[in-house]
Amino acid sequence: MNLNLASPHGTKCSPPVNPVISFFSPHSSDFHFDNDFDLLWQSNLKSVSSTWTLHRNGFSTPFKEGKADANLSNRYSTRIDTSELFPGFYDLKISVDLGNGKFETSSTTFAYKADEMFLYDSKPADFQEFWQKAKEEIDQVNLDARYESQLETFDEQAINTYNLAHSALPESYDPDGITHPTVDSQKVSFAGPDNGRVYGWLAKPQGEGPFPAMLILPGAGIAARPRPLEHARHGYLSLDIQIHGQDCCTDNYPQIDGYGKNEDFSAPKNFYYYKVHQRVLQALNYLDQRPDVDSSKIVVVGGSQGGRLSTVAASIDKRVAATIPCITHNGNHPYFTHAWKSNEAKNHGMDSETFDYDKSEENLCLAYYDVMNFSADIECPVLMNMGITDPVSWASHVYAVYKNLNCQKQIITLPNLAHDWCAEFDRRAWIWLKETLGEK
Repeated sequence: MNLNLASPHGTKCSPPVNPVISFFSPHSSDFHFDNDFDLLWQSNLKSVSSTWTLHRNGFSTPFKEGKADANLSNRYSTRIDTSELFPGFYDLKISVDLGNGKFETSSTTFAYKADEMFLYDSKPADFQEFWQKAKEEIDQVNLDARYESQLETFDEQAINTYNLAHSALPESYDPDGITHPTVDSQKVSFAGPDNGRVYGWLAKPQGEGPFPAMLILPGAGIAARPRPLEHARHGYLSLDIQIHGQDCCTDNYPQIDGYGKNEDFSAPKNFYYYKVHQRVLQALNYLDQRPDVDSSKIVVVGGSQGGRLSTVAASIDKRVAATIPCITHNGNHPYFTHAWKSNEAKNHGMDSETFDYDKSEENLCLAYYDVMNFSADIECPVLMNMGITDPVSWASHVYAVYKNLNCQKQIITLPNLAHDWCAEFDRRAWIWLKETLGEK
């Protein structure tokens, strides 16, 4: 659900996962713990010894260190004493001595009583009112929906070939979930904010429908979008949009002012993502008006920034029947600012659970965009995942979004995986969606 890149399929995992060192625990397969436990790691290289340091998640300064117990077969272990820990997430960073003056390093993250972790409440008093007004604004914009290309048909082999070359996906990773081997696809557009257009690729099962619909939202960056053929052959009328108001299939994307640089925090409405959120809401309007869509079964999915926007969409727009926000980015902003300040001061931050949160103009503005603040208002079922070693969407960020949910919810933790895709998660997600929507 979260690998929606317009690029060839690759087999290398994302950093900081190092394939020569793997972590595991006999006490928990998903690295969530409530009591003292053992963490183990194994190197595929000849080694002599190993050391470790323990950190709060995202904090550079350790509060504890030690030498690992050496075991047979290049395995090492250490016992974690949880009496010293606050509820939350921690990074164990290890170094393996290879005996020739060289060292191999890696890290893992684990949770201790994550459901009890402290969250600083930064949600503005007018949060819901602010975003309802944003929705009302875009609802007043006439869709002016257009087809921008001729309809093309893709059979099973053509979909496999396209996925490998253009959609960063392997061939038929979920053959049991395919319900419509042949799909149709074309480029579409509709009106967005500021008299602009929103462009995207539509793909749908052949036939009149109505079909359940799926909005696929992209990760960060300004880039081309792939056709959502895989989503369509799973039975969904699927739309993948370029959320920056630019074309969805060009090789030349200019940098946009306000996106990653020259941000305007002077007022929440001036921040760059205000119009991004409105484009997402307009995409839901587009799907809802199509006669071949079952409007009671509109779902939203995406990874990283797409996980962020999937959460936002489900929070603001109650037409969303289910959402799957993967490796969700930009949650729990107060924790990030606390960690950043502590890293600057070389402080491990263990002496304070009352976060030092500076109510600056920037932070007050970003409180309206913190995904953690959106998640509490979601009413539909939610399935999330979390790469436990993710250096982009920290575990402390993702789990804060999950913890704040007040709806039917489930999160799947992926040990030894960072900011990346997992075929088995997608297979389970397809099944979860069918069960949630009542599809046969």
